[in-house]
Amino acid sequence: MKYGICLQPYIPMRASAAEQSEMTNQLIFGDTFQILEEIPRWYRVIRDCDNYEGWIDWKTATLIDQIEYRRFLDLTPEAPLLRQPFNPVQRTEHGQSGSAHLSWGSRIFDLDETGITFRMHGIRFDVPSMSYVQPVHASSMSRKALTKYVIQQAQMLLNTPYLWGGVSAGGVDCSGFIQTLFRFIGIDMPRNASQQALKGKEVSFEEREAGDLAFFTMDSETNKISHVGLVADNGRVLHVSGFLHYDELRPEGIWNIQRKEMSHSLVCIKRYF
Repeated sequence: MKYGICLQPYIPMRASAAEQSEMTNQLIFGDTFQILEEIPRWYRVIRDCDNYEGWIDWKTATLIDQIEYRRFLDLTPEAPLLRQPFNPVQRTEHGQSGSAHLSWGSRIFDLDETGITFRMHGIRFDVPSMSYVQPVHASSMSRKALTKYVIQQAQMLLNTPYLWGGVSAGGVDCSGFIQTLFRFIGIDMPRNASQQALKGKEVSFEEREAGDLAFFTMDSETNKISHVGLVADNGRVLHVSGFLHYDELRPEGIWNIQRKEMSHSLVCIKRYF
C-alpha cells in the first residue's frame, strides 16, 4: 500500500482516469489518502476523511511513507484549520520560495513556536498567525455558543459558487460545504447528503434550531435526499444552490427568495450537537 498527502491547494478527484472525466470530490491541503491502484499517469485513491474513492493525476500527489502517514492521521483531529476563504502562504522548497492560497478548512500540521511557520514532508510553509483556528469540540461549548460559531464559519463562504464535487472555497456543492464546515467543530461528516442524513438525531420542523441540518429532495415520488442546508435563524436556511446564500425555510421545503418559488422539498431535519 502507498500513501499520500495533499500539499496543493486542492486536487480534483475524478470518476475515471482522464482529465475530461467529471470531478466527484476534492482533496484539499492537509488531506491524507491511500493509493489503491496505479496506472500510467494516474492513481486511484481513497480520501481518509470520508472513504471516498476517485482518480487523481499522479503529478499532483505527494507520496509519504507509512510512518509519516500514520503520524499525520494521529494529528488530524487536533490540527489547526485555515479560516479565511483563501489563505496566503509562502512555500519554500529546495531553497525556492513561492506563494499559494489555501482554502478555508485546510488542515496544517507542526506549527513551530512562532505560530507562523510549519513544515510538512520537509517543505516549509509560512502562514499569517490570524488565519487559522483550532477545531472546537462540541462538548466544550454551550449549544448557543457553538451554533453562533458554526454560522460565523459558514458565512466565510457566502456567495461561493456551486461546483459539483467541490469542498473548498473555490467552489462547493451542498454536502461538500457541510462536510468541511463541520471540521471546525470536530464532527466527521460523510461526503454525500444522503449519507449525512443517516447520522444525527431527527427533530420536527417545529423543534428545529439554528445549527441543525435540513435535508431535501427534488423528487417527490421517491423522496430521495439530494440536498442539504444549514438551519439558520429567522426562518432561514443557508445552502449551496447556484452559490452559497440564504433562503426561506418552510415546512414544505426551501422557498427561493429571488425566484419566488419552492426549489426543494423538505424530507427531514437532523441535529448533530
